[in-house]
Amino acid sequence: MHPRITPKIIVLSLLSAVTLVTLLLFFMIRLDVEGDFEGLFILKGTEGKLLEVKDDVLLGEYERLLFRIDLPWLHSLIYHDQPYPTPSEPYSTLTWNSRAGHGFIQSYSPDSTRFLISFSRFHDSNGAVPRGLFVGGGLPYSRYEGNTPLLNETGVAYYNGTRWYHIWCNANEAIAGGNSPEKLQFPSTWKFLGSKVHYETREKIILQSSHETSLDGVPVKIDRFVIYRSGERHFILANRIRNTGNTPTSYFFVYGDEPWLGDYGTSAGNVGWASDRLFYYESLVDPQRYSYAGMFDIGNPVVMGETGNYSKLSNFIEWLGDIRPDLVYFSNKEGKISEEAAHVPLSSRDNRVIFAQWGPRTLVPGQSETILLAIGMGSTTPASTLPMKPSVMVEWPDLHYIITGN
Repeated sequence: MHPRITPKIIVLSLLSAVTLVTLLLFFMIRLDVEGDFEGLFILKGTEGKLLEVKDDVLLGEYERLLFRIDLPWLHSLIYHDQPYPTPSEPYSTLTWNSRAGHGFIQSYSPDSTRFLISFSRFHDSNGAVPRGLFVGGGLPYSRYEGNTPLLNETGVAYYNGTRWYHIWCNANEAIAGGNSPEKLQFPSTWKFLGSKVHYETREKIILQSSHETSLDGVPVKIDRFVIYRSGERHFILANRIRNTGNTPTSYFFVYGDEPWLGDYGTSAGNVGWASDRLFYYESLVDPQRYSYAGMFDIGNPVVMGETGNYSKLSNFIEWLGDIRPDLVYFSNKEGKISEEAAHVPLSSRDNRVIFAQWGPRTLVPGQSETILLAIGMGSTTPASTLPMKPSVMVEWPDLHYIITGN
């Protein structure tokens, strides 16, 4: 005798099937919707997942993309993006996800040049994604010309009216305790407390992200600020570090990059520069004598074969205020420091770096310090073989707020 199939059995069977499918999908598919609403993207999964479904794609994920539907109109509808005509004055647009802590600034000028700054739109060397005002990453697919990722148009980038040039890559920065300098804490490990847009007009943008971590067992809060003015090819980056614990603590702070100046993926042609000279070898830069340093894509004459047609573009990091770095250097590898007298050429094909380091600096409970930087792009003039750094200005109300929080 066959068992009698009742409506109850049918319903239970359907519920079991739905539950089984749901469990399979749960274990096989990662759903990662951050509220960017740039489209529907299906990626090859990682960490045991078969697939990953997202509403945006970051630098480091393009190669995993299996299927996409771009929906820029949806993003524009939700975030009220405003189209702008050909400018008679420079203007900027901001795309920022406060909850996820990532986005980008795009600046447009009447001479058809553009300037791009991306924040936290990348996977770091540990495969993690930082959240907040950390330079690096690419654009959503639909924001690239031709809907095709252009790696020169990542990080900090410059469009000269004809093509894009890479200026800065994903920044390499970390903080460490004064008693444990070897235990570097990278931004993706800092607790993200949130971000906000303080000010946004066509002429000026001010952003903030806030973070927490612990240095030698003492909690610290790190507030980061970015100020950008339309038409400028640099921005202000401030790090306000505050001891929120009950005992003194010390910190090291490191900021640097292998910028791949000129073209993404290669350091060929990149040499160091400061206000009065070029650096062809691994070198220390005196942070008391100089207030800025950068890289220059001109070719290194002490490296065989570097006589090609390089971009002749430059970048710079300027340290502002009284808290100067304790160490600044050019090298072929982060953490590797050589005196210029050793005559080690800047010759790495993909890893010529500039780094600045502060510390150890001690903070008593409740004390804060602000490391103030200008980061951007220099220029060249026919009258000089050296780049020129643009004039950098920080308005007093902005500086007062960054330092005091009031």
